[in-house]
Amino acid sequence: MSDLNTTYVSAGALADVERLGIELVEGVALTVCDYDADADGKPTWLVAEGVAHFDRERKAWQLFYSMDDVHWEPRDLSS
Repeated sequence: MSDLNTTYVSAGALADVERLGIELVEGVALTVCDYDADADGKPTWLVAEGVAHFDRERKAWQLFYSMDDVHWEPRDLSS
């Protein structure tokens, strides 16, 4: 999960990447999600699919994507 109010990948998302044993490399496909709600206020995931880029100046990973790469998925609250 990452904060999609910015293109930079959050510390929490980076911890998930490390925990899952994924190695981020320049240009790799990356999917991140953030908490959101639909028009009726029901919980949903905001999902962005893009490409990883390392910003050397900020020493941080970014997700390059367009709004065409964003969609919403229902969030199951039962688990």
